[in-house]
Amino acid sequence: MASVSICCCFAETTVGIMRKYTYTSQNWFAKVTAAVVPGNILTFGLVGVIGVLSHVDSDPRTASAQFLTWLTVLLWCIILPTCFLFSNGRRAWNYLSISALCVWGLFFVLRGLQA
Repeated sequence: MASVSICCCFAETTVGIMRKYTYTSQNWFAKVTAAVVPGNILTFGLVGVIGVLSHVDSDPRTASAQFLTWLTVLLWCIILPTCFLFSNGRRAWNYLSISALCVWGLFFVLRGLQA
């Protein structure tokens, strides 16, 4: 009997959370521009950090450089649809911009330590 009441309580909590925010197509332009501008900067920063950590040289004919090139496309294709999970465009801009700044800061720290 106790497990039934716990399950019912959990179901009510889940329904309460689901009612709090419903996904809509409102603010789609702000969300897409957030994915394009700071999302793209975030993607390049992530690829830069991975490149510094894996000691990739700048020769585009190497397999490691080709991997990073295609990783850029993959990461951005992940960031683009996830921008619609934010509740509004301002929140998408804020989170993606702060993430991009943190990743680029990490990139410059790692590059400075490597030299």
